Amino acid sequence: MARKKLDEDTCLEMIEKGDDAYGIITDKLPSAEARFRKLDKAICAYLKFIRRSFPDAEYYTGSGGFNLMLGKPHSAKLIPQQELLAFGGNAAIGDGDF
Repeated sequence: MARKKLDEDTCLEMIEKGDDAYGIITDKLPSAEARFRKLDKAICAYLKFIRRSFPDAEYYTGSGGFNLMLGKPHSAKLIPQQELLAFGGNAAIGDGDF
């Protein structure tokens, strides 16, 4: 049987009634946090591996894409350094600030 999906509006309604995002996701998908932690650990380990040869490498999420750069995405003069982009992936990661 298909699981009921909880869209953003439903989650916001649940939060308004007293739930929190953590409780909502762990009730619906008990292994979600462990899987996220495993992914996070792998992403950190991969960057550590890359930095053994490229110490200035970093991840960059410009326009939501997930990219590996061999240095900063912009120079000290704020000039884009797209030539340092080594890999781009399929993951879409929203960038911004709260």
